[in-house]
Amino acid sequence: MSVQRFTGANNREAMGRVRAALGDDALILANRSTPEGVEILAVLEEDAGPAPPRRPAAPRSSAGAPAGDAGPDEQLLREVRELRARLDAGGEQEAPARRALRRRLAALGFSAALSDDLLAGWPEEAGVAGIEPWLRRQLQRRLLIGDRLERAGTLVLLGPAGVGKTSIALKLAARAGATRARLWMETPPPPILARRAEHLGLTCQVLEHGQSPAVDDATLCLIDTRGLGLRDPDQGALLHRLGPNARPLLVLAVGTALETLEETLAVHRGLARAAGLRLDDIVVTGRDDAARLGPLLDLVIRHGLRLHYVSGGQRIPEDLTPARADALLDDLLATPDGDGEDRLPAVGDRRWAARLLDQSRALDAASRLLREGVPAFRELLEAAPGGGLATAGPDAIVQGAEDARVRLALDPGGLPLGPVSDHGDGARLLPSLPDAALWHRLDNRPWLATARGNSRVWHRGERRALEESQAQAMAWDSRLLRHRGRAVQARLRRLEVAAPVAGGGGAPLSARLGAWFASLHDLDTGAELGRRYWLAPGDQDRERTLSLLVASLSAEGLVSLERRARLALQREGLAAPGGAAGLLASLALRLDLDDGDWALDARGQLLALLGGPRRRKPETLLDALLALLRARHSLRDLGHDLGLEPSA
Repeated sequence: MSVQRFTGANNREAMGRVRAALGDDALILANRSTPEGVEILAVLEEDAGPAPPRRPAAPRSSAGAPAGDAGPDEQLLREVRELRARLDAGGEQEAPARRALRRRLAALGFSAALSDDLLAGWPEEAGVAGIEPWLRRQLQRRLLIGDRLERAGTLVLLGPAGVGKTSIALKLAARAGATRARLWMETPPPPILARRAEHLGLTCQVLEHGQSPAVDDATLCLIDTRGLGLRDPDQGALLHRLGPNARPLLVLAVGTALETLEETLAVHRGLARAAGLRLDDIVVTGRDDAARLGPLLDLVIRHGLRLHYVSGGQRIPEDLTPARADALLDDLLATPDGDGEDRLPAVGDRRWAARLLDQSRALDAASRLLREGVPAFRELLEAAPGGGLATAGPDAIVQGAEDARVRLALDPGGLPLGPVSDHGDGARLLPSLPDAALWHRLDNRPWLATARGNSRVWHRGERRALEESQAQAMAWDSRLLRHRGRAVQARLRRLEVAAPVAGGGGAPLSARLGAWFASLHDLDTGAELGRRYWLAPGDQDRERTLSLLVASLSAEGLVSLERRARLALQREGLAAPGGAAGLLASLALRLDLDDGDWALDARGQLLALLGGPRRRKPETLLDALLALLRARHSLRDLGHDLGLEPSA
């Protein structure tokens, strides 16, 4: 079917004619205003299939009738079909940075599950150049490195035949020392390993059937198990015999395929569970032979394993080195890119949202990021009582409505940190010019007062509104910042003025002030977005005033954000400490304003919780913070119902 043209006196009438003719499946190709009203070009969506071969355009049909094979209309339809064909082919419209990251993850050998997890948290703003440092940070946070493996007790080495358990047992015993370590084996060791053990002063004893070694509080007992097939019926018998005091340690080879690693881990974790034990510790062999680390690290990260040692040779104990995340990631990321474009499916953000409860580690990663950036956020995550931050730095009173008055802590750069718990006279960013009493209490503390354009001030003997005085002000500076979710340029001007101060008693008071003016311009288009006005003490340090001015612009949306957070918390019944709405609002602002690595990573993780591509702005980040709280509350409630202890 070809494109059809519909007209109406207004958009509603034209759309009514579209639905009457084509139904609800109509695909709108274009609309425009005409002297007669509104014109809409539409086609049935099911007919916008793959593009047909190009052919010469037919003569244009008469106005108001179906367009038939009209050239421009047919060209438009062909472009829509081509676009849909590209979308159906998958990935062609994906952002270049995301596509490059997807290829990189495939080249590293990561599974679709881990790749989806990482891709869901990718912040589009990082760009292609930011892929490697961003990826390193994500993997560093997820990779668990173990310690205290050689503490006293019984360590049972598990793993498939030929993986190198005996060699690892000797190396661990040598590291612990002959005076502490006792080495037991289910089968007699090969002569060469027995000689090595003797040379190191270690004794190797064969564990007879049904025997359990005696262990004291100072001895490390290492038991090298027989190499059995994964489905051998004798698997797990030793763990059952040793009881709950044994500690299982899984030995895995780096070069093993991911599917085999998964099966090996699943079988041995099942055996440990059946014996009442947890299997979370691993040692890796064959590092000197493996082409890439990706599959092994994928398994470690997704299953929350603790990696203790990496073995890469036959020397005892020199070739057993403690695992270090930075060295492992250096080796991993040295893997060159391959042709992995089609090896991973495209990420479905809706699928990520639907699998939220299966992504507890991603939630924990986001929570840790927020704790690092704003320690006060711990109160919300733990639902602990508290009144907000105690701060010795600058703070602000932000007021914009009768029911919203938030006292906010600022960092030295003017970025919001969170509500202030101390309610003393520390206000520096004021909603209006202070009266005489407040001015006296402020003493020599820097402050900045928001003013209106029609506020009247004196300049050179004339009393004028601030908006009229701006032309006389001297150009001062220009600052780039984020304001209400967009990048703007604030062009600043300053003028020496005087203004009356209320509360002076019988004799009217006036003060020498600096009037500050800002015109806000969209950084992309240069269009002016608005103007702002402030008053500050005339002799106040200019750089400190500029810091407060930036904070004033940053905090403009705080009142509406605080109200939005408060209503959401009430509506959803989320348990939260006092001041939670203010903390959520200030944190959403902070995440939007901060360009540090932690904020970049946190934004990517948080926006992934909402599903689908989302633009960076405070309101969206607030919704993501609320989604994080909902998910954590749900997980906590689920754990309580199941009788599980909450995670640390």
